[in-house]
Amino acid sequence: MRLDQSIIAGLADLGEVPAFLKDIVRAGVVSTVDTAMIIDDSDYVAVEQGKPLAGGTAAPFGPIEERIERIQATIAAEGFANGNFHGLVREFGGLLFGMIASAEQQAQVASWHANGTASFGGFLMSDGGGPSIQDWNTAFISDGDMLTLHVDKVWIIEGHRLDYGSVASASTQRLYPSSILVPPEEFAKLEKAPVGAPFLDGSLQLGNVSGKVTVSKSCLLSGGGLAATSVFLSKARPRFVRALMAHVGWLDRTGRIVLSSQQRDSAVALEAIAKTFYHALVERKPSLQMALAIKFASNRLLLDLVASGAAAEPAVARDLMAFTRMEGSSYRCLFEIYSKVKVR
Repeated sequence: MRLDQSIIAGLADLGEVPAFLKDIVRAGVVSTVDTAMIIDDSDYVAVEQGKPLAGGTAAPFGPIEERIERIQATIAAEGFANGNFHGLVREFGGLLFGMIASAEQQAQVASWHANGTASFGGFLMSDGGGPSIQDWNTAFISDGDMLTLHVDKVWIIEGHRLDYGSVASASTQRLYPSSILVPPEEFAKLEKAPVGAPFLDGSLQLGNVSGKVTVSKSCLLSGGGLAATSVFLSKARPRFVRALMAHVGWLDRTGRIVLSSQQRDSAVALEAIAKTFYHALVERKPSLQMALAIKFASNRLLLDLVASGAAAEPAVARDLMAFTRMEGSSYRCLFEIYSKVKVR
């Protein structure tokens, strides 16, 4: 089984994969593979949606996931307009924070909102040093009970107006990122500036955040570890893809893009696949590779809309291209799928 077939076979376990979607996934794999993948030339197993949970461990959606479901319905009717994109991202942030923060840390953040100390927080991931943690400029040094954190984060959603944030940081003590909660009084010391033209008809601005702060070691967000992040991404990515496909449908209905019947059918099918996958997570162990496969397929469809001229408005085309980088670029998705499904 080749890598493109591995992805398509996995998607097909969740629903119909139209021929056109198969074609652009195949073309996407060919255009995205790197030298190592070509030289390796491995065989692959199909991407798996996740193993069934042990009996009695299945759980229904929590309150945040139920709110995301309601937002999904609104996006289907209104697209990402009227603050729907921000609402979705805010709920994603709450979902992740609930997985990686202690009860005390969650109470602390709630108190900032309750007493008016802060109203807008965010997760700061993209680093000025690049995508590899070995090259990150954001890093912390321990000094007794305190942490000195050097911050260089870029392209953060509304980063220029955040009141506090959870900062993904490198350190000399760990091979993987640590998340550090920076309280409002310290976050205010960081430099914050908008970067680039806004997206979504001027409603979405990205910002850069940089500087140095000192926080207590109690600000380390250590709940759940790496496993929590994988579970979160398995839950968030397919929900984001479903929202993207709903937004594409709204753009089509309002005449801002003009889809071919094949593109339209593929968007509908991919939305159904994404929904089927994350609804199954209450009965199955999360599969990060399946979430990556769904996002890869979404990226290739959005890029096809731009390349084919379906999105004639430059601003809309720019929006769609930007969404192919959010929550996993095509290369990052393919690289991680490749490393998990190749036959060793």
